[in-house]
Amino acid sequence: MKLKVCGMRQPDNCQELLQKVQPDWMGIIMYPPSPRYAGAADARHLRLLDAKKVGVFVNEDIGKISQAVEDFGLSTIQLHGKETAEETKRIKSETGLEVFKVFSVAEHIDWLQMEDYLPFSDYFLFDTFTKAHGGSGKSFNWKLLEEYPFDKPFLLSGGIGPLHAAKIKELTASLPQMAGVDINSGFEVSPGLKDVSMIGEFKNEIDTQLKSK
Repeated sequence: MKLKVCGMRQPDNCQELLQKVQPDWMGIIMYPPSPRYAGAADARHLRLLDAKKVGVFVNEDIGKISQAVEDFGLSTIQLHGKETAEETKRIKSETGLEVFKVFSVAEHIDWLQMEDYLPFSDYFLFDTFTKAHGGSGKSFNWKLLEEYPFDKPFLLSGGIGPLHAAKIKELTASLPQMAGVDINSGFEVSPGLKDVSMIGEFKNEIDTQLKSK
């Protein structure tokens, strides 16, 4: 089970997370309205981190995405807005990087709309619909994912907290396409500052749950 910890920004917090937890991805928010936004002042220390860094963008221009890839040393691009399949294709082609395409879930999921994204996305990511594009701390109805029709691996996000390990185990039992989880506000001391010990305990609990399958 892969782990992405999103909304990272502060130098000491990032280093502690990498040393103690070693997540598969570290998410960096590139959306200015977010309270977890990482700007130019954060680029220098984030670029030097020895980690797979995911830049989280919302309806951003390809030029700005490419500049952020260079400035922050990104390995992955997460498209968290209303990017079309053609835009996703262009971003994938021009950057040559791993791409996560996010689909925000409210009351139902339109599987048909995802088909055009399949060739250009390495992972899909399902998050709770919010006008702020994530970080709400709220979960959507995970049962909706039981009808997932693709082989494409996906990550689960949206309101995941320390007590969700058992439910995540239940999901993976019926959904082998579920490759990992994306955590954020449920493990924060304040926006952009994570409780690393809590994340470590959660990761250990997930590993323990999955080994007991």
